[in-house]
Amino acid sequence: MLSKNLTECKKFILFALFLSALSLHAEKLIHNDGVLISKTEAKMEQMGDELFTKTGVRAYVYAIQDLNTTTLHNYEKQILKNKKSPFVVLLIALKDQKVDIVNSPDVSESFDKEQILSPYTWSGSIIPLLVGKKKDVNVNAAMLNGYADLTEQIANHDNVTLASGIGSTNRNMIFFLRMAIYLFLAFVIGRYILMRIRKR
Repeated sequence: MLSKNLTECKKFILFALFLSALSLHAEKLIHNDGVLISKTEAKMEQMGDELFTKTGVRAYVYAIQDLNTTTLHNYEKQILKNKKSPFVVLLIALKDQKVDIVNSPDVSESFDKEQILSPYTWSGSIIPLLVGKKKDVNVNAAMLNGYADLTEQIANHDNVTLASGIGSTNRNMIFFLRMAIYLFLAFVIGRYILMRIRKR
């Protein structure tokens, strides 16, 4: 009778541990306050779930409309309270024009924060795409691009490949397109200046 009770108890404990692990794995990674379209959110969830499965790193996104009278630092402190290491959080507060990445110390060497958040076209994967007239489109493209860059850097650091990742092809296309626009503008301005000089 005692051994039967012990067996039942073991089964219950194992089942509880299984449910606990399942709930941790099923934790929502993308917190979207109407900033991202459903297609972008779904793609991010797919990449984040695969990254967690393969590396144990949770890559969160907080896409909010505004900070609601608080500071970025205080908002980050609030959302990081219950985060378990290892984790990384990509945050955008749209109306406040704030973008940031915060992480647990054990992930710091896994990605290049300065590069991802760089404002320069040839380096940054988020901020250069936020500039433009089609704001909603740019926000979704920028956040997806940045999240893909972030998760793939972490995966590469751990020597794994994300099947759900978008790879560097998309980012390279955006880079070359923007560079082509800048070169064209430089050419037009240069030609205009030369014409003015010749007239004198």
